[in-house]
Amino acid sequence: MSTGVRVALVALPFAAVFLVLRWIGGGEAERWRERVEPHFRDAVVGVDEDALIVVAEDVATAREAEARVRGFRDALEAGYKDLLGVPRFERMVVVVFPDVASLQAYAGAAARLDRGAAGNLHGYTDPLHGAVFVPRDAIDVLRHETVHWFMETARDVTVPSHSPWLSEGLAQLFETLDPDAVPPRPPGIGRLLLDGLDVDRLIRIEDYGEFLLDGPRNYEEALALCGFLFERRREGLQEYVKAERRTASSRPLLFEDIFGARGEPFRRELAEFVARRR
Repeated sequence: MSTGVRVALVALPFAAVFLVLRWIGGGEAERWRERVEPHFRDAVVGVDEDALIVVAEDVATAREAEARVRGFRDALEAGYKDLLGVPRFERMVVVVFPDVASLQAYAGAAARLDRGAAGNLHGYTDPLHGAVFVPRDAIDVLRHETVHWFMETARDVTVPSHSPWLSEGLAQLFETLDPDAVPPRPPGIGRLLLDGLDVDRLIRIEDYGEFLLDGPRNYEEALALCGFLFERRREGLQEYVKAERRTASSRPLLFEDIFGARGEPFRRELAEFVARRR
């Protein structure tokens, strides 16, 4: 038997073990790169760590996404996991597409969204896989989607997503949170409500398509309502979010029971809160 053959026979088992270990340890990142590649040519794995995978068009973009997510996610977990929930996934996957068109094409194919729904996306979260997707030119959306990631991966997988007003309101409230503050501080509400806040109408919108039909108004009202509940009814808000993670039935009634929303004190205090932010 030649020396080359003997070396090969000894080396092959070690090579096989190495490849298996590499598949186990780093295979998930490569599988994500392959998954998005049909709509994202030349994608690279820029970050591959136990807690975070980032796939992007280059390493510099991946590192930028990592910097935007890591401290923000840690701040949410340290200060608000009782409110937002504890994610089921220890590892977060972030995919930064080169543009919004490639993201929408991927969403239409992989998430099986219809063309209209996919065409409205400028970032979205896949709670089943613990993944967040954003386009490069809207990378700031990462913080907003990270809040969704927290909330959606904390809920019972058998329960549909949180109510649109709750999910979008809290994402807006927390997306500009300062992770360097001790403790972290979410911002005040600086947007204007032109004609008050119709709570009854807002909390009864259960479909995202319906929510997006009057998007600017609904997003604005959702932010104001969540800001009010966070500032004035924190314990009730925590109870309500936890309840929504368990059930999708009778959510408007659940809201009224927890907050006493039909009572005069609630409505008066909410109106005063909104008026101060006009």
